[in-house]
Amino acid sequence: MDEKRIEIKIDANKLKGFLVFRPVSGNNQPVTSDEIIDALRLPGIKFGIREDKIQEFVLNPIAAVPFQVVVGTPPQHGKDAEILYNFDFEMLQTYSSGKILKSQRGIYRTFLVKKGQLIARKNPATDGSAGKDIFATEIPPKPGKDKSLIAQFGRNIAVDENGTKAYATAEGILKYEGDKIHVDEVLVFPGDLDVDVGTIEFEGSVIVEGMVIPGTLIKARDNIQIAQVVEGSTLIAGHDIEIAAGVKGRGKAYICAGRDIKARFVENAELIAGRDVLVDSAIMNSNIKAKRNVQVLGQPGELIGGFVSASQKVIANRIGSDMNITTTIEVGLDPDLRQRMHLINAQISLDRENLSKLTKIVRTLREMKEKMGDDFPKDKLELLVKSINSINTLNNQIPQLADEYQELQDRMNLSMTGSNVIARQILHAGVEVTMRDRKFYASRDFEKVVLVLEEGEIRMGGYRGDDFEKDD
Repeated sequence: MDEKRIEIKIDANKLKGFLVFRPVSGNNQPVTSDEIIDALRLPGIKFGIREDKIQEFVLNPIAAVPFQVVVGTPPQHGKDAEILYNFDFEMLQTYSSGKILKSQRGIYRTFLVKKGQLIARKNPATDGSAGKDIFATEIPPKPGKDKSLIAQFGRNIAVDENGTKAYATAEGILKYEGDKIHVDEVLVFPGDLDVDVGTIEFEGSVIVEGMVIPGTLIKARDNIQIAQVVEGSTLIAGHDIEIAAGVKGRGKAYICAGRDIKARFVENAELIAGRDVLVDSAIMNSNIKAKRNVQVLGQPGELIGGFVSASQKVIANRIGSDMNITTTIEVGLDPDLRQRMHLINAQISLDRENLSKLTKIVRTLREMKEKMGDDFPKDKLELLVKSINSINTLNNQIPQLADEYQELQDRMNLSMTGSNVIARQILHAGVEVTMRDRKFYASRDFEKVVLVLEEGEIRMGGYRGDDFEKDD
């Protein structure tokens, strides 16, 4: 029996087959492709035989060196699911930890999101495709590992029914907490806030854990909370503004809240509140407007200088100062109602003036038309028609405005009910109080007093807690 010159070696994964040529003494015949194929069939190799590699070896046989002539098809394993974020995830982690440089604080803008905005999407895991070894046996692939998109997100983020897309369900800022990403409706700034951060406009609430440096603008849909002092800046909130320290306005601070403004003290600033302005220690030389009350009830509880307007009540421990600094107070006058009444009154005056002018124009044009008959110019006729239409419009508009003015006047009168100015300790000389069209000027100091409007006159009473006694 002839000794075999071709030995076949197979790798452990059964994906590769090698031939090893071992010359036999006395057999000098060249190696043939049939000889190699016969050798491959002995172990049962059926798949991946490379004819080109066999021919290559036949043309250039090398003894005792494994030469690959068979290759199977390895399986293509599935890919794991992949989460693709619409932001820099690592930067979000850093930002959320608070460990950012001062120069990076403006990075928060990249994490602001709108309701319905796509936050992330998932590329699902794949199954992969099967392979085949050199014995024609199928090799199953390993499927990719799935990853839950829902598990990645928390508050105010929803995942679609397919589990492949995540959307914001509220406006706010992305935050990474507790191994989840949330849309937070509170924007928190550690430390002081300065112009390097720039204008802040946020659809939620803003918290500053330090002070607010001059020139800063903060606008929030909901609330604004400042842990320290606000200096010469603009704060606008749809709901409440709370300043734990106080306001050093420098004549440049503008603070406006849809509801209440609370502060330790206020100096040289303008405040506008949809409800109350509540200050602890002092309001000094400021312009204050509140749709309800202005209160300064802490210690010393002073209201000194400037202008204060409230539709219901102004109350402080001390109003004015012993240096007779002019302090102007208005109560019972809703600023919005008053402004609307001024506008209506001005419009009525303008309409009546225009009505008078148009009436004269119409009279003149009609006299011309009677004299000229068919020769009356076409442009004059158009002007006559236009003027008559304008007169009709004004005749309808003026009574409507007058009715609205009267309605606002009635509301203004009603708002006067219960309105008062209270000095719980002292009302200093130099304080001027206006109630509707009546004025009171304090020519001397008064202790523990209440000012109210009764029967068209400002009357003074003694303050005794929640009750007071009127002076005749």
